[in-house]
Amino acid sequence: MKVTTQPPRSVPVLTEVVVMPKSAPVPDSEYPTTGFDSGFPATQPAALDEKPAAAPFAALRPAPPPPSPVIDEAALTQRVLADLDKQLDLMFEHRLRETLAPVLARMTDALVREMRNQLALSLREMVARAVALELDRLQKR
Repeated sequence: MKVTTQPPRSVPVLTEVVVMPKSAPVPDSEYPTTGFDSGFPATQPAALDEKPAAAPFAALRPAPPPPSPVIDEAALTQRVLADLDKQLDLMFEHRLRETLAPVLARMTDALVREMRNQLALSLREMVARAVALELDRLQKR
């Protein structure tokens, strides 16, 4: 396996990506004097503050946001009320289920007990009639 330590040739360097405009040299009279002479020629710090240098970066700035649309209060109110209505319906249904579940469970238990009692009573009556009919038939023989 071959490991390459050199960067790829297709990657541009910063000077190829950002083109800085060439500005005219600033005369020495425009530089502030500090009273200190280093013996070196003065650099051009004023050239850094010039506005044309920012022009190449203008394309990199995000576009300003579009102006905000005019808010229609009636439509906004209707939309909020519709959302609120849906939420209230869901909450009401949930609370209703929570409240009615134990009540319905108790009523179902009571109904089952009542039905068992009625069924037992009906079965006793049917068995009593069947026994009475059978006894009558046996006595007539």
